[in-house]
Amino acid sequence: MHYQHRFHAGNFADVFKHVLLCGLLRALNRKETPWAYIETHAGGGDYDLRSAAAERTAEFHDGIARLLPMRDAPAPVDAYLDIVRAMNGIADGGELRRYPGSPWFASRLARRDDRIVLCEREPAIAAELKASLGADPRVAVHQRDGYEVPALLPPREKRGLVLVDPPFERPDEFDAVAAFLQRAQARFANGIYAVWYPYKKRFDTERFLRRVRRDGEREAINYTLETGAPSAGQMHACGVLVVNPPYAFVSEIEAALPWLAEMLAQGPQAAARAERWVPGKS
Repeated sequence: MHYQHRFHAGNFADVFKHVLLCGLLRALNRKETPWAYIETHAGGGDYDLRSAAAERTAEFHDGIARLLPMRDAPAPVDAYLDIVRAMNGIADGGELRRYPGSPWFASRLARRDDRIVLCEREPAIAAELKASLGADPRVAVHQRDGYEVPALLPPREKRGLVLVDPPFERPDEFDAVAAFLQRAQARFANGIYAVWYPYKKRFDTERFLRRVRRDGEREAINYTLETGAPSAGQMHACGVLVVNPPYAFVSEIEAALPWLAEMLAQGPQAAARAERWVPGKS
């Protein structure tokens, strides 16, 4: 069965990924020149948290539902929360009912001349995405395999962000991501790349990270979040690898990491970390 994110929307991994995504796009906005946002596995534009699927797992209760009431969040978290609040009309008395997908965050942070390219292989989900964001002239939805994105690089803007966020339903997904990064960077070396990945089978994850670090030719920072929850077969940690991280993003996000770890903790071992990778250094 195809992975269905509606069961997991708004969970701790979504929060972590989307806070970093908002931070990266805010950093791109510091320059006036347009940028391109390209996503390999876009998924839906938004998710119904009152659906039977979302309520069945209730993962969003330990994710976005914890953060939404907070009014003293660090700047990149606050920018992320503003978008979720606006979607739900919180300022006008609304309640948490919907959660944005990554394309929605990008569309809310994009400026008039910025461009958003979304790839989604599944026909039904691509149709949902077009219904949600297709009327925006800045947005192009491609029903295609996201691993074909290198054919779209480099973007005409010559600056931008590529989000790689696969469902990890393929047994060789980590290998596919590593190979994708090499192909994409060969065409768009100066681009920013953000790669989300889960910690399910730790051996597979660590093997992937060693390979990418060994083969990488650009500076990168590996961000990880551990909730401290008992594993019991469930994902309790994830990471976002950012290649070519903007300077302004790095300082803001690192200051926010302890706050995120505390707010999303599900056990005493909760922690958020940043590990800088420099080419040629182990």
